Amino acid sequence: MKTTSSIFRVFLFLATLSFLGSCDKDSDPTITEPDLSAVEESLEVMQITEDMDYFTLTVLQSIGVNGRILNDPFEKICAGVSVDINDDQKIITIDFGDGCTSPSGIVRKGKITITYNQNFLFPGATVTTNFIGYEVNGLQVSGVRTLVNQAIDLVNNQITLKVSMENGQVTWPDNTFVTYNTDQERVVKLGASGYEISITGTANGQSREGFPYSSTVSSDLIVKQDCVETGVLIPTAGLMELNYRGFQLTIDYGQGSCDKTILITYPGGTKEITVD
Repeated sequence: MKTTSSIFRVFLFLATLSFLGSCDKDSDPTITEPDLSAVEESLEVMQITEDMDYFTLTVLQSIGVNGRILNDPFEKICAGVSVDINDDQKIITIDFGDGCTSPSGIVRKGKITITYNQNFLFPGATVTTNFIGYEVNGLQVSGVRTLVNQAIDLVNNQITLKVSMENGQVTWPDNTFVTYNTDQERVVKLGASGYEISITGTANGQSREGFPYSSTVSSDLIVKQDCVETGVLIPTAGLMELNYRGFQLTIDYGQGSCDKTILITYPGGTKEITVD
């Protein structure tokens, strides 16, 4: 009888442990949402970059082989912008002055200089962009951005560009800043209704809080001119992986809709946000 009682007590003890373990497992807290500040900062940088590409391509497409302006589309960049093309020195100066506002509400100020060795439609063409007191919506931009025409496909009317940003920096009004370097390939398809850009590549840098980050495009990012002109300065499709503070985040830009909604997936959850 004593032996049976002992066995019963052991069984009851093990059953109790099992029950408590089950309850503890069921009550595990949800994994805390990771720091998404780097995502927001990378989106700010991306919007500045796509805005820059928009008016850079607008200017470059307006120049003939001999440096003559074939058309004058600059008012759609912003009213009052000054574009000076010196084909002898192969330098273009885009001067936004003390500030001008685009039709989509983007405020730019300062200057950008574009140095080129030949018409950018020719393979081997190199276009280098420098910034002089340049700001977008109050954010200061510095660094050196280089585009190299690697190939042109006349059948499909597209250009393959090698694009890099060295010593890139975006500074906020409170003097905090993001640094970034990029190594990308951009396939620009030109059409009657505007361009479409397919982007692959990597980026890395430091956040405003001083932490390193890196990102890789895992599914081509798609940027469309008609979306950019309405103020949608982020890709309309594609996936990007972002590594920051021990987390890997996936940023899903959608399936082609011209909107500012993205889906962020992180270990343990997802979050949909709308880009300002």
